[in-house]
Amino acid sequence: MGLFGKKDKYQLSRRELEKFNGKAIQYCVERIDGQEKTLGRDGGIIVLDDVIVIMCEAHEVFRCKIKGATVAELLSGNGVEISGIDAATGEKRYAVAHYSYYRKV
Repeated sequence: MGLFGKKDKYQLSRRELEKFNGKAIQYCVERIDGQEKTLGRDGGIIVLDDVIVIMCEAHEVFRCKIKGATVAELLSGNGVEISGIDAATGEKRYAVAHYSYYRKV
């Protein structure tokens, strides 16, 4: 948009995205037409230069472009909602990843 273009208030900065990088997740679900489909279990979130990737059981289950994506933590604090344009197909996708918590004794 140029030097004086309007900034998207929902776009996260690189610093804000870095707090999600490397987070371990217990499971990930995708919402399709009001139904939740489990994408995978036991994985993590990876933030690369231009994409956000969710890996489960050593397989990529979700990949979206950072540009135009919305990333928000759940109110409970135990997960994150990611919606954006799929890097491969170009369609809008919406996933919820629930964090893994390891209790320290």
